[in-house]
Amino acid sequence: MELRQIQYFVAIAELEHFGQASRRLHIAQPALTRQIKLLESELGVELFERLPRGVKLTAAGHVFLSHTRDIRQRIEHAVIEAQATAAGLSGTLRLGVIEVAAWRGMVPEGIRQFRASQPGVRLLLSAMLGAEQIEAIQDKTLDAGLMYNAPKHLGLKILPLEEHPVMLACHGATRFADMEEISLNDLADVDLIGFQRPESPKYYDDLKAAFARKGFAPRVIAEMKREADMLALVSAGAGVALVNSCQRFRPPFEVRFRRVVDLDVRLTLSLVHLQTPRSPVLDRFAETLAPLAYS
Repeated sequence: MELRQIQYFVAIAELEHFGQASRRLHIAQPALTRQIKLLESELGVELFERLPRGVKLTAAGHVFLSHTRDIRQRIEHAVIEAQATAAGLSGTLRLGVIEVAAWRGMVPEGIRQFRASQPGVRLLLSAMLGAEQIEAIQDKTLDAGLMYNAPKHLGLKILPLEEHPVMLACHGATRFADMEEISLNDLADVDLIGFQRPESPKYYDDLKAAFARKGFAPRVIAEMKREADMLALVSAGAGVALVNSCQRFRPPFEVRFRRVVDLDVRLTLSLVHLQTPRSPVLDRFAETLAPLAYS
């Protein structure tokens, strides 16, 4: 049984006439008749009762029509879905997001615009650290990630989107809370809460190099895995911390953020994914982010 035979059968059933069906289908009537006879022979039943003027369905024909219409609709739906997926209008996008970047700015705006423009795409978001995102992308449990200072691994494509400066986080009861601008010299004898290098090697090394250029030797009392843990200690009055400036959009209790005038260290936010295979849905998301990048 061939798909075209089903199409021929449905046309004849709807028009109840071989001649009219042949004109609709743009096929010679003898060829159409031959195909229906082959179909009936394969099924072992008569689908049509031949009349002097046209045909009508037999009982078996009515049952076969109800099922073949469903088959045709499913095929048409499959074609539409396949075309939509190829165009990036349908499917699923599994996206990792580093939490601090999602509070304000291009990331939430890009996600909002993408959802509005691509309602047929299922967007699955996971809040993950950068190192976790890289592992998930390589394992193909994520399609892409939004992360800072992405490492240049072979096989990864990195699309830079924005740069966010580093700021000082301090408790509201400290002298720094009343200062509009701070220099590294002001932090010479202050307890500093840092972070562990494996979580962001480039960021760690950039800070270390910036300190060395200024001759600044920080008094680091602890190194944490996440900035949220660093800020928790700042909130408790344990010390100060140098953190992503986006943290100021959701400040912990009693924590203030101040610019360090002689410290120019920035974190580059990027969209990261495998070089291949290409994903039309991911391409659509990247196209949505592009006009927002560095705006």
